[in-house]
Amino acid sequence: MSSRVRIKPGLAAQLAAGIVRRRVERVTEAAAAETRDRAPDGKRWVTQPSEHPRHWHAQMDGTTIPENVSYKVPRAVYVARGRDVRGKAVNAAGGWQAVPGWDLAARPRDPRLPDYQSLGCGCQSVPVPGALARATRTTPVVVSPGRVSASVVCEYSRVVEAEFGSSHDAGAHFMGVAARVVAARYRAS
Repeated sequence: MSSRVRIKPGLAAQLAAGIVRRRVERVTEAAAAETRDRAPDGKRWVTQPSEHPRHWHAQMDGTTIPENVSYKVPRAVYVARGRDVRGKAVNAAGGWQAVPGWDLAARPRDPRLPDYQSLGCGCQSVPVPGALARATRTTPVVVSPGRVSASVVCEYSRVVEAEFGSSHDAGAHFMGVAARVVAARYRAS
């Protein structure tokens, strides 16, 4: 007795894609876990409600950023009440006015801040443990002809500065290091 089996065209490619898909899922999940382990915590600017905070500090209230990144506090300048050389009223009420730009601070009352930002400030910087870790996820595996791919994504305010740094803050390189560690681990296996 004999029997014939007809193999579906492309079956080998489908089987190979399934095996590769599972491997890509494992590697992506390992990279995401490593990224979460290395991700910096967050920090939140909190303005004390009982105080009379500066207007620009009140704007900062609730701002949450990675801990290795500086807050960008809106700048202000004191404009005296008075008149200009032509007699036109300048800042009739007198006082502080917002100007373009910002002052950088690791925390409220940071020594880098000018006196008008730091003296008498009652604001706080509250740690937010695991903030970037919770914002890290994997994308679904995509199988296309000749390619199987997935990604690790961290969606968080100023995450690019947290990863790579800036002219005033050092980068944590948490995603890049995680990718290298996992790649080395799977290359060895």
